[in-house]
Amino acid sequence: MENGIIVEGYLFTDGKTAAQARKEAEGIRYVKSRTDLTKPEQVFNVYHRLIDQNMFQTPVGYQYLKELQEYLKAEPGIHEEDVRPVPVESKVITSVDKDKVSKVWKRRLEQSKQKLRISHAANVVFVLAIIAMFAINLFSSNNTNILNYENEIQDKYSDWEQELQEREERVREKELQLQLNGDSLSDDLGESGE
Repeated sequence: MENGIIVEGYLFTDGKTAAQARKEAEGIRYVKSRTDLTKPEQVFNVYHRLIDQNMFQTPVGYQYLKELQEYLKAEPGIHEEDVRPVPVESKVITSVDKDKVSKVWKRRLEQSKQKLRISHAANVVFVLAIIAMFAINLFSSNNTNILNYENEIQDKYSDWEQELQEREERVREKELQLQLNGDSLSDDLGESGE
């Protein structure tokens, strides 16, 4: 069997609504015992009085009002447009429901706050990591690393090339000096040997 309370063939999961339906069922029995269905004018007056007094708020009461409405619409002496429709109120949240809803919203709010805190913490960690990367790059820009490795090697080779060219130039100058000194020495020796 399903969980809930059965009243007049309806299954209610809320005890308050089931109690209200029981009261309405008792009221319906009382009205039926006092109303003569052979007198449409009396049924018409009872129907409208029940609507005006807002006597029914559960399916049990609505069903009875609908039965009265159909009876009145079928009567030849009553105009259909004179029979008002059955007013149905939307379910009002009871205080028990309000507590449940409040607890659910509080739980969801706490979960959202927790997610927001985690998100903020993650953002702070990411920002610190980015700052650390910039700091490392700033302070280690003179060291050879993968980012400036090619430039560093090219600079080294160009420095070596320049140094080699300078050495070659000095060696040529020395050779030239030695050649000149050697020619003048051979000239001096050649004059003295004559």
